[in-house]
Amino acid sequence: MMAYKYIVMDMDDTLLTSNNEISEKTFSYLMEKQREGMKLILASGRPTAGMIKHAVALEMDKYHGFIVSYNGAYVIDAQKDEIIYKETISKVDAHKIIDFCREHNFFYLTYIDDAIVFDRTHEYMNIESDLTGLPMKSVDDLKDFITGDVPKVMGVDFEENIAKANSALNGQFNEQISSTISKPYFLEFMNHQVSKGKTLEKLFNKINIDFEDVIAFGDSLNDYDMLEKAGVGVAMGNANDTIKNIANIVTEDHDHDGIVVALEKLLTK
Repeated sequence: MMAYKYIVMDMDDTLLTSNNEISEKTFSYLMEKQREGMKLILASGRPTAGMIKHAVALEMDKYHGFIVSYNGAYVIDAQKDEIIYKETISKVDAHKIIDFCREHNFFYLTYIDDAIVFDRTHEYMNIESDLTGLPMKSVDDLKDFITGDVPKVMGVDFEENIAKANSALNGQFNEQISSTISKPYFLEFMNHQVSKGKTLEKLFNKINIDFEDVIAFGDSLNDYDMLEKAGVGVAMGNANDTIKNIANIVTEDHDHDGIVVALEKLLTK
């Protein structure tokens, strides 16, 4: 049996249930695996502050796990509580992305001082705050408010509009900025050197771990290269078809302990 060392998990619609929590069964199982020597990595499009409480609950500081936030823009060593990697978006590119979102009539936001910052309204405007628990800060003009680098910018709109824009971009906004979808109504813009897969590769090189040692779980397009690179890439039962097609296996959905179902099979072979 392959001795896997790391369990890498997306959060929304993967680790977390529809109630935005870790189920008791999944929590207990992950704690057991850590006690046995495996380590956890949370890899999410979420801002760091929207991930911390789950990392704390899982005692990832004690078991030396890692947090990969903003789709890979930041890596935090949970044991040392310090940022060990960061790739951000420049003010100039952030302004260009905002212009793009305005042209497409998207709601758009970024993150400054652990707040979600925005300058217009939308039917979906509160979703990110509801998911992450971060406060929202309204400003007169987001471009004027951005005075330096930001971790990412996100466009928000109805699913069909986001899908159309994502298809046209084909993963690349410009030479410096890449794009992807996390939830169907979230169009994410990051530094072109950033994705979950690219950032995990940098982390693993640093800590001398091979992707073959990793089981990764995800459900959406921003999980694509993470699952593709992993020793075993697992698509949740609720994942989109693109992710299911590139995954090594498909498990149960996030409301039926899909992570545990897959790990019980993989770790007892």
